[in-house]
Amino acid sequence: PEDMDTPRSVFKIDQNTPGSEVAAETAAALAAASLVFRRSDRTYSKLLARRAISVFEFADKHRGAYSTGLKKYVCPFYCS
Repeated sequence: PEDMDTPRSVFKIDQNTPGSEVAAETAAALAAASLVFRRSDRTYSKLLARRAISVFEFADKHRGAYSTGLKKYVCPFYCS
């Protein structure tokens, strides 16, 4: 990373440019983190679990590939 010479662009997914796989992976990470914190911080664990459900519902409701909605920005890197 210290020698990285390419831009670190940020893109978002939403109803108009869905990214089901990105949202579902994010939901999985949030759900896993909620398990990690279950014993040490129950409030935070519950927050993570609620967010995981919310993000997963978004992924399920707004289906579409990340590479389709953001094709002009992310291809050819994420188009396979």
